[in-house]
Amino acid sequence: MTKRKHVSPEALDASLLPKQRKPIPHAFVLDAISTLSPYTRPMFGCLAIYVKDKIVLILRDKPKSTADNGVWLATTQEHHQSLRREFPNMRSIQVLGKRVTGWQVLPVDAPDFESAALRACELVLAGDPRIGKIPGARMSKSGSKAAGRSSKQIKTSKKHGSAINFDTVRKIGLALPGVEESTAYGSPALKVHGKLLACVPTHRSAEPNSLVVRVGFDDRAELLAAAPDVYYVTDHYLGYSAVLVRLSSVTPSVLRDLLGMAHKFVTARRT
Repeated sequence: MTKRKHVSPEALDASLLPKQRKPIPHAFVLDAISTLSPYTRPMFGCLAIYVKDKIVLILRDKPKSTADNGVWLATTQEHHQSLRREFPNMRSIQVLGKRVTGWQVLPVDAPDFESAALRACELVLAGDPRIGKIPGARMSKSGSKAAGRSSKQIKTSKKHGSAINFDTVRKIGLALPGVEESTAYGSPALKVHGKLLACVPTHRSAEPNSLVVRVGFDDRAELLAAAPDVYYVTDHYLGYSAVLVRLSSVTPSVLRDLLGMAHKFVTARRT
């Protein structure tokens, strides 16, 4: 007869306690715009801040990848010049894989970080049109919403194109727990516990040298808003919890973060 394991009252009490949440990075930013009733969502290992239907800021504080830690501003290239007059240390975001990114970061290691972040909060409070994006809306250079662009119209960076391919994806992905090499519809794929993690797209609507990566619909919308020249989706993939990635426009660091997010998404759905 199997004996019941004795569980101490202390252990039982501990098991009932709610899991501790990670501290909010740069929490003073949320406090500064609290009158707008902002809400937050995790995004790419960071914390995205929304006001109504717009994403306005992202708070980032990663101890192992510090280059872009700070406060990210949801803006576009047309506003960089005017914003830089207010934020002289503002710069493009390295992990998005492009030399110039629409989104900009107020780096935490800048001497004026806190004052710059609070100034950004003042702009958000004032409804400054230079800060804020509706997730998933693709903007033209003139600032108007674009209906979409064909693969011939999209310019991708060739800077990383020769280095990033499915071999790179395979190497990074196989380092994650439970990931194994497989196929999906005859194309190279990575799976975790039998569930698709990432694969080479087979549908003709996907651009050459792309990758399908599993992410949630909210995360997909936010990625499209943050870097529409890196991430995209076609009509065929709209109903799938996945995003298409232009491998010519990402770095290994970006790919590592993206596959890590996909791994969390897929394994969470399994449990």
